[in-house]
Amino acid sequence: MSLVVYDYQAFSLQEFGGVSRYICEIASRVGKAPGFDTRVIAPIHYNKYLPACDVAKTAWYLPPVFDRSHRLYRSVNRALSPLLISAVSPTLIHSTYYTPQVNRTHAPVFITAHDMIHELFSEQFGAKDRTSQEKRVSLSQADHILSNSQSTANDLMRLFNVPREKISITHLGYSEIFADAAPDGETAPRQQPYILYVGQRAGYKNFELVLRALGSSCALASAFDLMAFGGPAFTDVEIDLMRKLKLKTSQVFHRSGSDAALARAYRHARVFVYPSNYEGFGVPPLEAMASGCAVVCSNSSSIPEVVGPAARLFDPNELDSLRSALEEVALNNDVNASLVAAGRSRARVFSWDRCAAETVAAYQRVLGRPDAWEKAPKGA
Repeated sequence: MSLVVYDYQAFSLQEFGGVSRYICEIASRVGKAPGFDTRVIAPIHYNKYLPACDVAKTAWYLPPVFDRSHRLYRSVNRALSPLLISAVSPTLIHSTYYTPQVNRTHAPVFITAHDMIHELFSEQFGAKDRTSQEKRVSLSQADHILSNSQSTANDLMRLFNVPREKISITHLGYSEIFADAAPDGETAPRQQPYILYVGQRAGYKNFELVLRALGSSCALASAFDLMAFGGPAFTDVEIDLMRKLKLKTSQVFHRSGSDAALARAYRHARVFVYPSNYEGFGVPPLEAMASGCAVVCSNSSSIPEVVGPAARLFDPNELDSLRSALEEVALNNDVNASLVAAGRSRARVFSWDRCAAETVAAYQRVLGRPDAWEKAPKGA
């Protein structure tokens, strides 16, 4: 029986977040693959996903009691984790983020490279941010690297000179809540038809372009509101831009909430727009497609790899390109319906079961048992 141990890092960095969710999704599934046990060792953490994760744990949930509690958590975990990991004699260690770790065992170490944002957009991070330096060290020390996309793998090879044979592609999945049918009697979260944006908005996320596209199109501005789901409240800079574009504050609105609330927002949106200049994978377009929402997204980095032919692409550096794409998909019923159908089909290509199966296959190759791919759980 092979024991895979996942370390504390993602769980002492995030209360919620994509990296910790990813680890929970794959760890629970890898533990059900023939010949595998899994364990998360995160002595002190404040992650909301981990307590419900179906995996053996050495973990104590402790909500933050003061600002920057996570720094204390990381210090305690960094001291305790190597000892606790060594005590269970793992067959393989999966490091869940980029802080270089002490390995007191002879077990091979895996790490997942989620993106190369810190390298490609270094100006958007403070001078004291050491993520890129730590990432380079961690990746060089790892025995094998999992990449969420071919795009990120290409960046790893180009920017860090990582050998291709050291990388395996493991595309991400999405929660089944986004593929579920609407509950009986469900109503739209907004009476006025709306365009949906999801996630953080600053920097390379390029939200400002969406505001400018809406504000520069009489057809869009007269027919649609804009919902920004997730991320912080609107900044003064964003509000000032809305005012300059003559967008009413009631027309551009912010919402947040659970996955159920987000799924409802996707289901009733006329269009989902994703203007990001860069993504290591890009889960929101996948969620939107699964939910039956037409997708308009940038043609940058990994995004076309995820959406395939099932979305209307645009150049994220060109306002006219986005405005034209939104007008075409939002105002043309035939185009919209075609993208909805194509998106549902495309979303079925991805699943957490498939991600876990690809992960098991990579583990087995490093452990010298490549035939286990046939025994790993399969997705769509």
